[in-house]
Amino acid sequence: MANPFANKKKVRGWKRRIKQIEQWKQRHIDLDIEQLFRNNRDYVKLWIDPFYRLTRRNPPMWYSRLIFRAMIQVYLSWYQRLKQLNEPFYLKIWLYHPHFINSQIVVAFRECLDFYNNTFDKSNEHRSFPTALYEGTVSLSHFDWALHIDADHYLLSELQEDVNLGYRTQKDIEYIKEKAYRIDPINLSGTFDTVFNVKVGHVWVGEMKRGN
Repeated sequence: MANPFANKKKVRGWKRRIKQIEQWKQRHIDLDIEQLFRNNRDYVKLWIDPFYRLTRRNPPMWYSRLIFRAMIQVYLSWYQRLKQLNEPFYLKIWLYHPHFINSQIVVAFRECLDFYNNTFDKSNEHRSFPTALYEGTVSLSHFDWALHIDADHYLLSELQEDVNLGYRTQKDIEYIKEKAYRIDPINLSGTFDTVFNVKVGHVWVGEMKRGN
């Protein structure tokens, strides 16, 4: 199966691309506290062209390091602002691997404090955070990172509908069933269905260590 995040086209104008990171950082460095009070949660994704589009692609590693450095700076700015509220809050970086361009910073508090707690399944793999990939960008010693599963989720009813419409084959469904690391029966308003959870990568969920 082709990797939709593969870099298939040459990217030009890297000086301009580097400026885009700084522009992204400046747009988001100050937490939109009014938005947070309205919705009790917020997030920022890596809306950096040409990597974050309908069809996404990963930047080269050196460019990802620059983005990651900007993410940390935004995170720290938000962290200091949230501490001033003297309320519990959820503030974490979701660092996707290998699909780095899906990474984001997520915040929640009050009624939504636990909203994101079950977003990902925890991974049973024993892996250390890939410090070598990001060393030299920021001090990572102030952060804790927990490994989770990046997964695609497929409803059996939707898969069968795709077969009926000619978008998939029965062989495609069998492949998804075989690749699923977990299969969940669900009840949707009295209609029983099945969800196949297929691992496509990892998500490192990071947050500032307590006491910092």
